[in-house]
Amino acid sequence: IDRGSYRPEEIELTQALAHQVMLALQLNEFAEQSQRAAVFEERNRMARDIHDTLAQGFTGVIVQLEAAEDAIACGSREDADKHLHRAGELARRSLSEARRSVHALRPQALQEQNFWGALKGTIKNTTAGTALHTTFEAKGKLPELPQPWQENLLHIGQEALTNTLKYAHARNFKTRLTYKAKKLRLELRDDGDGFKAKDRHDGVGLRGMRERVEQMGGELEITSSRGKGTKITVLLPCNGESMS
Repeated sequence: IDRGSYRPEEIELTQALAHQVMLALQLNEFAEQSQRAAVFEERNRMARDIHDTLAQGFTGVIVQLEAAEDAIACGSREDADKHLHRAGELARRSLSEARRSVHALRPQALQEQNFWGALKGTIKNTTAGTALHTTFEAKGKLPELPQPWQENLLHIGQEALTNTLKYAHARNFKTRLTYKAKKLRLELRDDGDGFKAKDRHDGVGLRGMRERVEQMGGELEITSSRGKGTKITVLLPCNGESMS
C-alpha cells in the first residue's frame, strides 16, 4: 500500500479500527473462555454434590440393611423392621437431595438449622442402631456462616462419615467443632484401621473435600496411620474478607 496516497488522519483511523477489531476478537475469546470455565465449574459442583449425597446415602442404606440382617439372624424381628424403615427413609432422603443438587438448591437439612445441627442429625440418622458409637463436641459461639460454607462443611462431614463406614471398621466416630479467635476448626476422627500416607489414594470424595476447603480459603489436614484411625481437620479463617 502506498501510504503517500492516504492522508495521515486516514492512516491513523485505519490503525485505530484494526486495533478495535483485534480487541473485539480478544474480548470474544475471553468471554468464551469464561463461559467454558463457568460450565466446567458448574459440572464440578454437581459432580461433588451428587457424589457426596448419593455416596453418603447409599452407605447409610447399606449399613442399615446389614444391621437388619444381623437382627434377623439374632431372631429380633422388631429391630430388623426398625433398620429396614431407616434404610427406606435414608434412600428417599438421598434421592430428594440428589434432585435438589441438580437444581443447585440448598440441602433440606439446612432449611431449619445451621450446618452443625444438620451434620449431627445426619450422622445420628445414618448410624442409628449400628455398632458405630458417635460423639459430638462444640466449643465457642459460632458466627453466622455464609450459606456456601454451611453446605461445604455439611458435605465434608458426610464424606468423612461415609469413608469411616465403608473402609475403617471403626468403633467410634467423634465430631468436634471449635470456634476461637475468629478461626473455625472442624475435626472428624475415627478409631478404625487407618492407612499409611504412601498408600492413600485421593478419590472423588477426598478431591471434593479439598476443592470445598479451597473455595472457603481454608486448609484441610488428613492424618492417619495403620491401626490408629484417621483424623480429618478443616481450618477456616472467619474474618470479613474470607467470609464475603
